[in-house]
Amino acid sequence: MATTDVDEAHQKIAELFCSHELAPRTRTASVDMKLRSLHRGDVGIEFLDYGADVRIEPEGLQDFHLVQIPLAGHASMQVGSNTVESSPRLATVPPIDRPFSMSWDSGSPHLIVYVRRLALARVARQLYGESAVELGYGMDLGGAAGRAFLRSVVELHDDMVSQPQSAAPAFVQGLLADSMMSRLLMAMEPAAAVGGADAESESRLVRECRELLERHAAEELSVPDIAECLGVSVRTLQTALRAETGATPLELLRSIRLDRAREMLLEADPRSQSVTAIAEVCGFTHQGRFSAQYLKEFGELPSESLRR
Repeated sequence: MATTDVDEAHQKIAELFCSHELAPRTRTASVDMKLRSLHRGDVGIEFLDYGADVRIEPEGLQDFHLVQIPLAGHASMQVGSNTVESSPRLATVPPIDRPFSMSWDSGSPHLIVYVRRLALARVARQLYGESAVELGYGMDLGGAAGRAFLRSVVELHDDMVSQPQSAAPAFVQGLLADSMMSRLLMAMEPAAAVGGADAESESRLVRECRELLERHAAEELSVPDIAECLGVSVRTLQTALRAETGATPLELLRSIRLDRAREMLLEADPRSQSVTAIAEVCGFTHQGRFSAQYLKEFGELPSESLRR
């Protein structure tokens, strides 16, 4: 929608988010608002431009989180004595349980990511074993974690735009949403990691998955088997691995097997051990496929490693 009427703009945003006070900071006391809103289940993506200098004082979010990203210009958010000066490299993340106010300058259209509180708590519990979510007031979009979050938002947006909800498989919709929420939590670390993980560490789920795969690398493992052993759903496992490692469970298993095979090949005596035997011990049953994967990963054939 688009409107120049302050009251209409105020009413629409109140319906979309929450009750608030909206006051233009110009003599004309008018706006030139443009709004585009996409929502699917627990998540939403909004484009909002007031087209004027405005001050916004919400009553409180309570049931949802927002990440507010200026696409240009400048905005600020005040939470008690704290002030966050926002730009395209620094998003604001309003508190859900404290009063706050915002000032948006004219020429600062915002991309706003909406996530329901319970949904983010669910993903936090899957990643960190804790459902309590303590987000800071700002998100650095210039770092690796912030850029990864932005990519996940773009991917989710493109799917929401290109596919009607009835056409996109529910599994794909949920995977994209959970991936975006996982990236959000990791971009907010260390505050999000209530369980004590720092910004460089892996989540407990991914760490336990690695340990499980290393212990049983030589066995026949399916993704449902792995998820069941870890006590999570297949989708939860896939989302966590994709968000933190960029790999699927089977790709991670293959990587662990290849690392083990290389270690064994480099330590083996070529007079008494063979590539085929070592490959089988590491869980590879197809010799040609193993050689091709090994060459791609390490830049040499298994037989060359064995002869070193």
